Amino acid sequence: MACFVKLIPFIFHFAAGVYGKDGCDLGLPLDEQFRIACKRGWSNDPDDPGGATMVDVTIGAYADFRRSKGLDLPGENDLRQIAFDEWREILKTMYWDTWNADYIESQGLANLLVDWVWASGPKSIKRAQKVIGVKADGIVGDKTLSAVNGKDPEMLFSMIRNARESHYRSCRGAWKYLRGWLRRLDAIRPDGTFVIYGRTIGG
Repeated sequence: MACFVKLIPFIFHFAAGVYGKDGCDLGLPLDEQFRIACKRGWSNDPDDPGGATMVDVTIGAYADFRRSKGLDLPGENDLRQIAFDEWREILKTMYWDTWNADYIESQGLANLLVDWVWASGPKSIKRAQKVIGVKADGIVGDKTLSAVNGKDPEMLFSMIRNARESHYRSCRGAWKYLRGWLRRLDAIRPDGTFVIYGRTIGG
């Protein structure tokens, strides 16, 4: 079954440029990678509807997370100082678990599907369900998981990948971000690895 921690170095690279000589930084312990990511992971681009963002976690997502814990809503400074344990829990509980990705047999498909909702929001689940051929209700239950696991993983990977590209090309921000979005998308491989600057990471 797929494992969410395998997705983390990929996110650190594309959210904050973590790499190092020949990709060596992506082999460090995850908490060390996170410290590197935080040095360059802040963004508050007016053209990005997500607003203030730290290592791919938006201020809105962080507010939802803190609200679920009964904590005060965060300001931008709180987001800048987000702890790795919080960041990791947000990825796991609010994105990976939304796809019930622990039960997806293909790591490559899990990476591709979860990264789509991480990057584009919950509507991407409905978009993926349409490709998979199940009811597009945005809820990943037994029928969606059975359909994902019952299809040829490489064929479904290609179909989802193409649907993601089509979605990105239709987005308002494509004029500015499309090249980066496609570079990120093309780094995700069906076997569960990532290809970054021609080097295979993970596996």
